[in-house]
Amino acid sequence: MDKEIVYRKKISDAGQRQGWWHSDGIVAALSGGGDSVALLWLLKRYFPGRIVAVHLDHCTRNGASHDDAAFAQALCAEWNIKCAVKVVDVHGRREQGESFEMAGRRERYLHFRETAAAEGIEWIALGHSADDLVETQLMNLFRGTGLKGLRGIPEQRGNIVRPIINFRRDELRGILRDNNISWCEDASNNEMIYQRNKVREELIPWIKNNLNINFEESMAGLAQQLNEDIAEREEAAKKLLAEVSFVLEPALVAWNAHTVKNISRKDLIDMLRMQGELLSLPSLSRSRTYLLADLISHGGAWRFQWALDIEVCYSNRGIGWLHRCDVEHSRGKNKQNAAQLPLPWWAR
Repeated sequence: MDKEIVYRKKISDAGQRQGWWHSDGIVAALSGGGDSVALLWLLKRYFPGRIVAVHLDHCTRNGASHDDAAFAQALCAEWNIKCAVKVVDVHGRREQGESFEMAGRRERYLHFRETAAAEGIEWIALGHSADDLVETQLMNLFRGTGLKGLRGIPEQRGNIVRPIINFRRDELRGILRDNNISWCEDASNNEMIYQRNKVREELIPWIKNNLNINFEESMAGLAQQLNEDIAEREEAAKKLLAEVSFVLEPALVAWNAHTVKNISRKDLIDMLRMQGELLSLPSLSRSRTYLLADLISHGGAWRFQWALDIEVCYSNRGIGWLHRCDVEHSRGKNKQNAAQLPLPWWAR
């Protein structure tokens, strides 16, 4: 089959599946590397809507990041695509306990979302490929992960989409070479001090040569199967949440404590994870998720700190997710007016 037909079908299928193909526009992350440049070319070539490229200059690699920003601007000018470049000293923006990689990711996503809002565009496209998917699956496996980690990189999360997740890296480089398009090479990708580079350059070739020549295809199939299984479990969790949730101020959300006791531990764990996502809370570790599920099953009166400023409180009135300031405010009022005010619902 002609390459042009194959590329058009793969990118349009991704757009249809992810929901952005018939939209007015899309914001495309452009690092300057081969994958992101290929993504931008595929969108320019086949996507009928408006495209806005976004680039974050991290102020790193002894000034080389500035060269990447200049490359991104020049490429977009040549292709007549608007390019929003933001310069951020990521090292200087690191929060306490935050690695450079974490800070960089936070600043990138902030820039992506700010640009999308300013342009009135819903969708944000990232340039992760099938190779990135497999590398992430392996890295998550070695760290210790559940089903979500084994699926690697999700194809879509809300308005964040990955249109080239089914393209292999060699395929993307072939597109660029066939069309005489240049890209930037990050020298750090060849440094074996980084775990991902070791996985890419040493581990995966060894697995293919010694265990399974079709290893990447096998892992991609596993990711697809897990995505389907996880989607079913998440849908079931949302239905259960709708059944147990009710309004109990000042809680962000509250569950009926009596109804929850009839739910299996497996479903309860899925509900807790989904509730955290719906409230945009940081993920709990597996052990803390299990601990919270056990506390809910056993009942009683307790408070569980989910995040720095969010507590889950249990009483005979219900199970509520509350801002700590609301909890402390009510405690203070009751200490001052112990004779006049009843205890807040989560302390009864």
